[in-house]
Amino acid sequence: MTALEKQQKKISVIIPVYNAEKYIRETLDSIIKQSYKNLEIILIDNGSKDRSPDIIQKYEAKYPEIHMIEGSGKGPGASRNRGLKLAKGDYIVFADADDYLPDKDIFCKYINLAEQTDADIVVSNYARLWKDKILPATKHQSFALCSPSSEEFRFQGFFSVGTLSYAWGKLYRREFLRNHQIYFADLSYAEDKLFNMQCYICDAKYAFLEDIGYIYRKNDMSVSWQYRPDSVENWFKLVYELKSWIEKKDKDPKEYTSLIGYLLIFAAFFDGKMEYMQHKKSLWAVRKVLKKYGSNPMGRKAFTELADRRKKLQITQKLWKIMIRTFSLGMKWRWYLLMSVGIKILVSCRVDERLSDTGIRKK
Repeated sequence: MTALEKQQKKISVIIPVYNAEKYIRETLDSIIKQSYKNLEIILIDNGSKDRSPDIIQKYEAKYPEIHMIEGSGKGPGASRNRGLKLAKGDYIVFADADDYLPDKDIFCKYINLAEQTDADIVVSNYARLWKDKILPATKHQSFALCSPSSEEFRFQGFFSVGTLSYAWGKLYRREFLRNHQIYFADLSYAEDKLFNMQCYICDAKYAFLEDIGYIYRKNDMSVSWQYRPDSVENWFKLVYELKSWIEKKDKDPKEYTSLIGYLLIFAAFFDGKMEYMQHKKSLWAVRKVLKKYGSNPMGRKAFTELADRRKKLQITQKLWKIMIRTFSLGMKWRWYLLMSVGIKILVSCRVDERLSDTGIRKK
């Protein structure tokens, strides 16, 4: 395919917006300056109370490829769905209104790799912006060469490295999403994790780009970093949606048992940590939330299966193996207070940060 033919492939960039006046200019400038010009940029404003709509309207008047529409106020997932239904591009890129693209050629690189490999999803590396410092995240090379059906690919892709979980930092083939009717579920948060797991279950073909294609700004006001009393319910809703999707696509549920198990372990640890931080380091608050996970039938089943020593965990990282087996065993036997102490120790020693995608961060 010639360079001209590739430029004829349109990319639809979909950006949910809510009170983003501080960063939206930087976001839009990084997209407008892309060397790949066949774009449409769809911004869905979710009832911003600041000057975001005014700023976007000025860009819209200057750049014909920019279109702002009014959202439903139901969150980023609903906004992305609105954008997907309006998009006319051959490919889809999602971005958040407070992030930016560091490489002006990243769309060209996405298109080139997608067309060369016939990929449904092209995944780039990314970095996080933390207190004005760029922290490169763990690169996807650690799992990109693994078979997509392998435990290693799933565990690292969606959990320990996590690159596959996010809607941003990727190029999606619109035809693939449309053919499989993949949209964002109505969740309080983590809807992008479910979206990408649904893509995975539909046997998406992946291609991996080594370049850093996205800068994610850690925003303390983001729902991903805020305490939410309904978090346990949200995670179980996600799990039930995922289970329903597996059945809908006529897949063998046994093939995805570990995927659901890992999801619940990470969710339980995350919620335990958030309860610990929110309630003045109260172990009883952590115990209460862990009990919710352990009392749920799907949670009990998942923890029991992962605790079964007869089943070998097919992942290479020894520390993760030990932590998953120990956590599962504790949840299986309802040692909630002991597990709460374990979470306290891990958080106090910042082990959770050491195992995160960017490693330990300076305060």
